[in-house]
Amino acid sequence: MNPDHCRSAAACHLYISVSSRKEQHTHGNQCSGFRRPSRPNRYISTPGVAKEVRKYIEDYDHPVIITGVKSADAFLDYTGEDEFFAPVLRYDGSSSERNARELAEQAKALDADAIIAIGAGKLSDTAKNVAEMMDVDLIIVPTLACACAAYSPYSVDYDDEHRFLGVPVHPRNSVALLVDSAMIAQTPPEKFIGGIGDTIAKFYESDPVFAQADDLTVFDQLSRQSARLVRDTLLSESEPALDALNQGAYDDPHVRTLIDTIIGIAGTVGGFGGVRARESGAHTVHDGLTRIPGSAETMHGEKVAYGVLVQLITEGKEDEARDLLPFYNKIGLPHSWKQMNLPFTDENLKTVADFAADPGSPFHAAVPDVTADQIIDAMRTVEAF
Repeated sequence: MNPDHCRSAAACHLYISVSSRKEQHTHGNQCSGFRRPSRPNRYISTPGVAKEVRKYIEDYDHPVIITGVKSADAFLDYTGEDEFFAPVLRYDGSSSERNARELAEQAKALDADAIIAIGAGKLSDTAKNVAEMMDVDLIIVPTLACACAAYSPYSVDYDDEHRFLGVPVHPRNSVALLVDSAMIAQTPPEKFIGGIGDTIAKFYESDPVFAQADDLTVFDQLSRQSARLVRDTLLSESEPALDALNQGAYDDPHVRTLIDTIIGIAGTVGGFGGVRARESGAHTVHDGLTRIPGSAETMHGEKVAYGVLVQLITEGKEDEARDLLPFYNKIGLPHSWKQMNLPFTDENLKTVADFAADPGSPFHAAVPDVTADQIIDAMRTVEAF
């Protein structure tokens, strides 16, 4: 490798600005004409590509792997390897800035000139933070189809109690995203359910924001079309894909379509649409739910899917929310606190609603005048479905 292309350890800057969703949406109009990195440099989606990672890191002298326990086992079991091909750092599952800083220090000590992320959404978000802190290239190998985290140029950060903190947007994306449907398909089918829940929100969160705008660019229009394609694909492909997975048909075309929709196509929505197309009501409800003890036991995408229904009610679209119930029931997405194993108390409802209705909350991008009382009423309505 050309030494001039290496990132020296001395150049590391262990600092990251955690900008909140609130801040991003507050400056949405200013950012609408500025496009941050919308996609990985290369998106390689083919069965078996996880077994070829070495050829994508040939230009690096000291690549370092960041992975978790379950992700590492899944990767090694699939590839048939006894050990990894590069030094391994274990993330702690928190998706916290603290853990990212710790991993960056460890990678710095190994003189890392590239980070290889092997894992799911939180792992990808952590690795993106680490790569930015160190100013090195990033290669991502997702082991689950749980969100578009591997595709997107931003991270979702939590504190050590798994309470939402912020969404730093990174100045560059991964140099390669290796999507191996044969490996991902071997994960438990229930893991796909969270991915479906997170991904269907792309349409429901972005469409009311676009509908209120009078200055849509061609990129905004492309994002809006992508979001509609994502929704329609999930509604038609999710059930047959899950049926195939439950039958062990890992190479089924419905499964491959579902994986690329959750990881890749969903990522283009925010990639092309920017702030307007990233999060509004549903994710803000999710973020509020993270304030409730025990909510970490419910998958991210399940909480987001619940948030879609709450957002639709606040928009005055109860019929549309009810139309989603057959799909939710078939797939196994929650539409109540009971299904999420959370106490449905006045105090908990107020905690979520106060967070979601904060004046700087991106919920207002979808429902400009939303109040905490409206959100509480919406949650009560959804609970009675």
